[in-house]
Amino acid sequence: MSEFETRTAFSPGHITGFFQIRNHSDPHTKGSVGAGLVLNKGIHSTVTPHSGNGETVVHLNGIKQSDSDDSTNAVLTVISEISALAEQKYKTPFHFEIKESSSLPVGSGFGLSAAGALSTAFAANSALHLGLSKNELVEIAHYAEVINGSGLGDVAGEAAGGLAVREVPGGSKHGKFYSVPLSKSDLQKKIYCLVLGELSTKSVITNEDSAKKINSAGTDALNNFLQKPDLNSFMNESLSFTKSIGLLSPDAEKIIDSIDKADGTAAQAMLGNTVFAIPSDREGAGEHIFELMQKFGDVYECRIETNGPHVCLSAF
Repeated sequence: MSEFETRTAFSPGHITGFFQIRNHSDPHTKGSVGAGLVLNKGIHSTVTPHSGNGETVVHLNGIKQSDSDDSTNAVLTVISEISALAEQKYKTPFHFEIKESSSLPVGSGFGLSAAGALSTAFAANSALHLGLSKNELVEIAHYAEVINGSGLGDVAGEAAGGLAVREVPGGSKHGKFYSVPLSKSDLQKKIYCLVLGELSTKSVITNEDSAKKINSAGTDALNNFLQKPDLNSFMNESLSFTKSIGLLSPDAEKIIDSIDKADGTAAQAMLGNTVFAIPSDREGAGEHIFELMQKFGDVYECRIETNGPHVCLSAF
């Protein structure tokens, strides 16, 4: 069917600073509340639809992904939902080739499972000319994340952009999420991220003891932040949350304390064994923080992204 073409979409990544788990039997209502930073780096997904029966294949950075991976299954769930709508419209089954690319590591607290689900949804919708709205695509991606256990609130955060607040859990249908206005100087600030290893989202959110600590600390952090919703408050509450829930590795704790004593504020990306830091406004603070973090591994330099997921005008 020659009317279908390859399409590429991008979704930014997202670092959650603090959150609460909100369980519900309905995956559309289940999710989390909290706040996070949307990043200018994320995932590009290129989707090629093919009519007829066949295998849908997902590649990430050129490597074929296994369907035992939660993030891959979230993408496959998105494609299943989109494909069902396309089959109703065109009266034929579909299979897909999906090529994802990311300059950030997966499984490290950057919300890349959500970014993969969102970018796939946006690209597939465009390729198949389905005309689904942003809200409908966000809802599909949120559902896919929740039922596969790969995330709870990153889809909503990435859809909001900027300094994203999630006040009511869920996707577009039931959730409430929005972006806090930031100054031009805040938007120009660099976010330095140091990955120290992987941390399974599912293993944490399904652990009863961890969930209790997260929900207790998350309640305090969100309430405090909403009294003064700005970037400084976000970083301070993220640091308090980080120290309260007991997931810090010794190296992460050492780095965060060093940055706190130097020229910036740092916290742990939720959920990942990753430290993120924003330097102070003092001249040379950024270079100081970068050099300090670089002693422990590769540092990823990001900025805050105010735009959410979108279809790219040309292939990536």
